[in-house]
Amino acid sequence: MRRINIFKYLKKTNIIILLVITFLSCSALIFINCFTIKILSGSRAYVNGESHYSKGQKDAVRHLITYLYTEDPLQWQLYQTELSVPKGDGSARIALMSNKDDTVIKKGFRAGRNHEKDLNDLIWVFKNFKSVPFFQKAIGEWEKGDMLISKIDAIGNEIDKEIKNGNLTVASRNLFLNKLSDVSDKLTINEQNFSNTLGAGNREIKNYLIYTNIFFVLVIFGCVSWYYITMIKKLLYSKLELKDSNQHLQTIIQDLENTKIDLSREITQQKKIIGTISHDIKSPLKYIVLIGNYLCQETKKSNNDRLHKYASSILKSSTQLYDFTKVLIEYSDIYIEEKVLEKVDYPFYDLVQTKIELFTEIAHNNNTNLHNNVSKHIISQFNYRLISIIVHNLLDNAIKNTTNGEIEIGAKSDEDKFVFWIKDTGTGMQQHLIDYYIDLFQSKESEKLILNNFGIGLHFVLELLIVLKGNISFSSKENAGTTVTIEINY
Repeated sequence: MRRINIFKYLKKTNIIILLVITFLSCSALIFINCFTIKILSGSRAYVNGESHYSKGQKDAVRHLITYLYTEDPLQWQLYQTELSVPKGDGSARIALMSNKDDTVIKKGFRAGRNHEKDLNDLIWVFKNFKSVPFFQKAIGEWEKGDMLISKIDAIGNEIDKEIKNGNLTVASRNLFLNKLSDVSDKLTINEQNFSNTLGAGNREIKNYLIYTNIFFVLVIFGCVSWYYITMIKKLLYSKLELKDSNQHLQTIIQDLENTKIDLSREITQQKKIIGTISHDIKSPLKYIVLIGNYLCQETKKSNNDRLHKYASSILKSSTQLYDFTKVLIEYSDIYIEEKVLEKVDYPFYDLVQTKIELFTEIAHNNNTNLHNNVSKHIISQFNYRLISIIVHNLLDNAIKNTTNGEIEIGAKSDEDKFVFWIKDTGTGMQQHLIDYYIDLFQSKESEKLILNNFGIGLHFVLELLIVLKGNISFSSKENAGTTVTIEINY
C-alpha cells in the first residue's frame, strides 16, 4: 500500500511538473513574440525615419541648388526647412548618446518628421540595443550621415554668404555644385548602408524568432503528448481497478442473491421492465411501487413476516424514490425551464388532501396520523406546482421525523397574505439546523444549496420561496415536535 501511495504521489508530481513546464513555455513564447514585435516595430520606425531623413536631405540639396542659380530667398527658406529634418534626427541621436531626458530626444525626432506613436519605440530600441552589432553599425552610419549633413549645412552657409555679398561667379557656382554633388553621393551610399544594416538585423531577428517558436512549440507539444500518454495509462489502470472492483462486487451480489432467493424472480422481472423503458425514469419507479404494494398485500395474507418485512421495505423505499424523482423533475421544469408564475385559483384543501393521500401509507408505517385542517373555502392564487412541491417536501420531512405521532396541515388567508403551516409531534428540530436554514434563506445564496450536509428537501423549499417572494419560520421543541410556517404576500 505504501509503494502504491508513493507511486501515485510521483505520478501526481510529474503531472504538476508537466503543467508548470507547459505554462512557462507558453509564457516565454508570448513574451518573446511580444518582445520581438516591439523590436521589429522599432526597427521599422527607424527605416521609416531614414526615408524622411533621406527625402529631407535630397529636397534640401535641390532647393539649395535652385537658390544657387536663382538667388530666390524663398528657395533658401525651403532649403533650411528641409535640412532641419535630418538635423533634427541628428540632435535626437546626440541626445540619446548623452542619455538626456526623453523630452529632448522626442523634440529632435519630431523635427525629423517621425510619427508621434513611433517615438517611444525609437527611444526604447536605441537605449536597449545600441550595443548590439547590427544596430551599433547602423548608428555608425547614422553618425557619418550627420557629419555629411553638417558639410551640406556649411556649403549652404557659404553659398548664402556669397550671394548676399554679391561675390558669386560662374566658377564658384560650379565649384559649389560639385561639392554638393559629391556630398549627396556619399549621403546616398550612407543612407543605403543604414537601411541595409537594419534590414539584415530584422531578418536575423526573424530567423531567431522562428527557431525560438519551433523550440517552444516542440516543448509544449512534448508536454501535451506526455500528459496525454500519462492520462491514457491512468485510464487503463483505472479500468483494471474498476474491473477488479466489479468482480468483487459481483461476488457480493451473488452472496446477497443466495440470501434472497425468494425475491430473485421479482427482481429479475423488474430489471427487465426497467431496461425496456429506461428512457422514462418515472414509469419504472411507479411500476416498482405497484409491485411493492402487491407484495405487501400478498405476504401479509400469507402470514410470512420475513417476506412482508422485505416487501414493506421495498414499498417504502420505492415510494420515497418515486416521489423524490417526481418532485425533482417538477422542480427542474419550474425553476430551470419555466419560472413562469401563472396565477390560477384553486382550493388549497384539495392540494393538501392530494399530498396526504400520497403519504398516508408511509405515515401509517410510522404509526403516524395525517390531518387536513385546511378550510375548504380557502383559495390559493399562487403557482400550483410551486406550492405543491413546497407542501410535498415539508410533509415528507415531517413524516421522516415523526413516529407514533400526529401531523396536521393548516392554512389561513386575508387580503395581504396567504399563510399555511405543517405541525408535527416528532423529535423536533435542533437549533443549529434552524439557524442554518434561516441564515441560508436570508442570504439567498443559491450556490450553498449543493454544499450542505442536511439533505436537499428544505433547500428546494427555500429556493422556491425566493421565487415566490415568500418567507419561512420554524418553531420547535426537542421531542415535542416542529411547526414550519410559510407566509406569501399577495
